[in-house]
Amino acid sequence: MRKILCLFLILCCLPLPALAELETSLPETLRVTETAESQKLKNSVYINTYFPQTANEAVNAEMRSLLEDMTQRAAPELPKKAANSTEGAYLDVQPSVYRTGKSWMSFLSTAIIRNDRKQTYIDYDARAYDIATGARLTLEDVIADEAGMRLVREQVEAQLKAYFPAEEADAAALQAILDGLENAPFTLNVAFLQLHYRADSLYADKTTLMHVRIPYTELKEHMTAQALGQTDNSSRRLIALTYDDGPVVGRTMRVVRNLRAGGATATFFIVGDRIHYCPNEVMLAHDTGFAVASHNYYHVYGSKNRGKVIQYRDKLNDELYKWIGTPVRLMRAPGGHEQVFIDENVGIPLFHWSVISKSKNNKVTDPAAEARRLAGNAKDGDIILLHDIYTGTDKMALTLPGLLADKGFLCVTIEEMFAVKGMELLPNTVYWDARSDEETLDPARK
Repeated sequence: MRKILCLFLILCCLPLPALAELETSLPETLRVTETAESQKLKNSVYINTYFPQTANEAVNAEMRSLLEDMTQRAAPELPKKAANSTEGAYLDVQPSVYRTGKSWMSFLSTAIIRNDRKQTYIDYDARAYDIATGARLTLEDVIADEAGMRLVREQVEAQLKAYFPAEEADAAALQAILDGLENAPFTLNVAFLQLHYRADSLYADKTTLMHVRIPYTELKEHMTAQALGQTDNSSRRLIALTYDDGPVVGRTMRVVRNLRAGGATATFFIVGDRIHYCPNEVMLAHDTGFAVASHNYYHVYGSKNRGKVIQYRDKLNDELYKWIGTPVRLMRAPGGHEQVFIDENVGIPLFHWSVISKSKNNKVTDPAAEARRLAGNAKDGDIILLHDIYTGTDKMALTLPGLLADKGFLCVTIEEMFAVKGMELLPNTVYWDARSDEETLDPARK
């Protein structure tokens, strides 16, 4: 007995294996902000160009040159006069920024013209850099072998063909895309290799973008050693900003614009019967790399959906096919009343929230203070509920990403966050956060 006790005491004195700790600050190579240069033309027509500021001056200069060129190409396509002087006509040229690993940063830059609640023009560029060296990345820096390229080619073909399901992709144009894959523009976020294409390259008269996303987990065996290190985000603190009840004329645009300026992306849970008021807002969110998800076709609660769950889901998707060509993959039930959607097999994952933004009478009364409160209480894996339909939410988006970045957070979409955490998203299952399966799915939290 004495020997057993001695052995127990010795074991207790041995150092425990160190647990992997999440980083509480972002390295300088992952820091980014954007500054805007704006022009007010005649007749309520505006040009806004946003320039990223990173730790690498050579990258900053190259991006400035690119964005200036994109602005000059697009400007002649602006209308001479806004269709609605109150709402205005805009040319916005701005990058969405993605970070992964210790120093890889990507930019999905778009030039988008919007007038009379329509998206009338789109151009884009996608590129990735190692901010530590300033080197621009190619697919050869990511994919190590031909088997990996075949996998990418298969995913590109399958995902592009799935867009606009009522239409047939141009076969010759698709083959040209596949033949030129080695030089395809791409970005890298925390969980996915992303390739981007103009929809009108395959589907006539579509002024939107198509995004192909391939999880790092599928590519892992085919990655270069450098890419394996730079796509490991297991120590990164992640948070998902989510916006309900839109789209909203003008305000959704400002939320997207302000989040991009802070290096953030988000998930928009949209209401289907609002799309026809401002389809350009939905297209903007999709084209700039944000996630578009379901908040039901009508904003009605619980039992009012009984017997209509599948009808509403399909009706929302039919509306989205007209504008962005792809269905929703995620849902938030109005009011967080998920049970009827589970009972009637909506067939996609459902998302509650772990944090909700405070508001009063559909207004965030002090956006700066509320941003400080949310950032001060943020935890890794949180899903934060906000509303782009609420006044002040767009102003809060000006400061919230930076405050979160100061605490080491990257603001990502729900799918990106759960992919990094290695948590599979299951249909008809409710998720509250991305910390652990047990906590996320705990029925007592309802």
